[in-house]
Amino acid sequence: MLPKNNLQKKLLSSVFIIVTLIIIAVTAMVTMFERHRYQQMELKGIYYETRAIKKRLGHLMFGSNWRYVMITLSNAKLANPYILYFSLTDMNRKILVSDDESLIGKTTFTTATVKTMSAPLFETSQREIMDTISSRFEIYQAQLNKDIIKEGVLRASKDEMIFDAYWDISYLGEKLGRLRVGFSKEGLKQHLVFLIGAMLGTSFFVLGITLLLIFWRVRLELKPLKEFTNQLSVFYSADTSSTLRQNLQTIHLEKLDSDLEEVQKLKRAFSKLRDRFILNWDQLETHRNNLEETVAQRTLELNRLNSKLVSQIEERNQIETRLINVQKLEAIGTLAGGIAHEFNNLFMAIIGYASLIQKQVEPGHPNAVKAEKIRDLVGTGSESIKQLLGFARSGKYAPGLLNLNEIIRINLAMFNRTRKDLEVVSKFEQDIWSVFADRSQMEHIVMNLLINASEAMPESGRIIVESQNIVLHKKQIRMDKVVSGRFVKVSVADEGQGIEKELIPRIFDPFFTTKPMSAGTGLGLASVYGIVDNHNGFTTVESTVAKGTVFNIFLPVAEQKK
Repeated sequence: MLPKNNLQKKLLSSVFIIVTLIIIAVTAMVTMFERHRYQQMELKGIYYETRAIKKRLGHLMFGSNWRYVMITLSNAKLANPYILYFSLTDMNRKILVSDDESLIGKTTFTTATVKTMSAPLFETSQREIMDTISSRFEIYQAQLNKDIIKEGVLRASKDEMIFDAYWDISYLGEKLGRLRVGFSKEGLKQHLVFLIGAMLGTSFFVLGITLLLIFWRVRLELKPLKEFTNQLSVFYSADTSSTLRQNLQTIHLEKLDSDLEEVQKLKRAFSKLRDRFILNWDQLETHRNNLEETVAQRTLELNRLNSKLVSQIEERNQIETRLINVQKLEAIGTLAGGIAHEFNNLFMAIIGYASLIQKQVEPGHPNAVKAEKIRDLVGTGSESIKQLLGFARSGKYAPGLLNLNEIIRINLAMFNRTRKDLEVVSKFEQDIWSVFADRSQMEHIVMNLLINASEAMPESGRIIVESQNIVLHKKQIRMDKVVSGRFVKVSVADEGQGIEKELIPRIFDPFFTTKPMSAGTGLGLASVYGIVDNHNGFTTVESTVAKGTVFNIFLPVAEQKK
């Protein structure tokens, strides 16, 4: 018995599997070819046999000699054991003669059913010497609807596939009817079974002899390799490392002329491996003696590197802290709260001088008109400073419980009077939740968003304003911020030109604007963002170029204690 995972066993099993697959594949191909060839022979045999029967039926049907018709068909069925049934019909498909007397006089043949009338297995036309018209012959594949029993023996089972042959019967140029004969496929099956058995039996017999010869040859050729592996048994027989080294020195690998080329290469490679192992073993013993000193040196070096790494990490943390502080200072500088205070002082002085000019000149004087223009410009500047303060201020002016639907309605009424060319659609949540916010700042937010939407549609368009109660669950609005809870959402959508994708991250920056310098200051959206953020809310924007923009304001719902 061959041991497990033996090389000879693997070679023999591989040969057996490969040859077996080849035998099966060849047998399958030959069987398919032989099945087609033998089936064609069967179909031609059916053609010649049924043609002989058809020749004797023409004059019998012409003379209405039904008794001899029945005798002729019955004798043919007795002579051929593969004939399962027969029937003879007139031109109206009425059954005149049949081996099943219950079908005589009917127009439906129930013994078998043809699978596909449009695809005959065999077809031809034949004209007899005394006939002036051709008789058509066809063979179809049919399925039996009942068992066929002959003399108490089951000849064919229900649902079995058979050959169904048809002949047109004619005599003296007149079509008289049609002959139908069913043939069993048993002969074809027996032929294929015999063929497959003979092929497989012969193939596996040859395979067995081949395997014995291969086993004998492989065993003869691998004998040097087996002797070499027996010498290598010192590897697993050694119980200590020193014993292994001693055993390796005892191995002698002589080169024999009878060795295979592969075995000779293996011996040469193992000899080099053995010499290298002994050399490395001696070096390892030398290093082992100096191990403690080497470990101490490596430990000292590792501690030095570790101290350097800790220092670098601390330095990096300090740099990051300084960077964050610089960013905070930059943001504070951008908000420019202190600058806004200085500008307010300057505006007060300018308004004072403008008032002095108006008092020193007569009403209607050109200087008085210019002074009034100065006051208007200072008012515009003050409004911009107010927006800047709204963005920079950390608190809220006069917060209280607010209904945002009311704020939106009031501002929409004012806005509609200024832009009658725009269609404004409002969708309010009926039972809107209250928020805790400053009323004037909320009005400022709504009006800024409406003005921003209208400026995106200078000629005409539609603005959709919507309020909605919404509950958020762990919604990430920034990399460092995730919110949950109840919020009131206010959306302002326009059908303007939209915002380019690369500009969206900058639209809330103070003084950033895509309008001409004289058309805007860039503080509108910045103040909206700052006010919403000061009320613990957040702002989002969705925009598609050439389709429009939607600004969404989320404000937290007021708590009951407020």
